[in-house]
Amino acid sequence: MEVETQDFYLSAYLRLKGLEMKDMKSFGSRKMFVFEDNDIFQELKQDYYWNKAQVGPLEFKKEIRKLKDIIMHS
Repeated sequence: MEVETQDFYLSAYLRLKGLEMKDMKSFGSRKMFVFEDNDIFQELKQDYYWNKAQVGPLEFKKEIRKLKDIIMHS
């Protein structure tokens, strides 16, 4: 099963943590990011929204730039 999110920063965090983005869909002027819905996804999403996520700030910044590049070239 897949799950979609419009949350750009959550998507960057999930990618940084090693989850593969399955797809990216247009939703008007916004993008929907598609991931596999599994236990790892749910744990990481919970950590992110409960402010328990731990990542290096420079790595997160780099992943944000990568995701922006993907959006710009799609």
